[in-house]
Amino acid sequence: MASDASTASSRIYTVAELPADAQQAFPKLSISGGVYSDNVAQRMLIVNGQVFNEGSEIAPGVVLELVRSRTAVLKFRGLRVSHPY
Repeated sequence: MASDASTASSRIYTVAELPADAQQAFPKLSISGGVYSDNVAQRMLIVNGQVFNEGSEIAPGVVLELVRSRTAVLKFRGLRVSHPY
């Protein structure tokens, strides 16, 4: 049986669903594109004019966890956040 903490950490939120303090602290991201591939090494996201791969910190406190087709999953303050691109 999963604990509440592991269940909460696996949920993916939109920025609008984040708690108010996290919404206010979430940095502005200018995502101009991304590439999804079945090959993990080829997945990338272009943020603020820079190219990032999964696992990279794309802004202070924001880690690119997963690149999907048309959305990226980011990790911020222990929460997973879906962000379209």
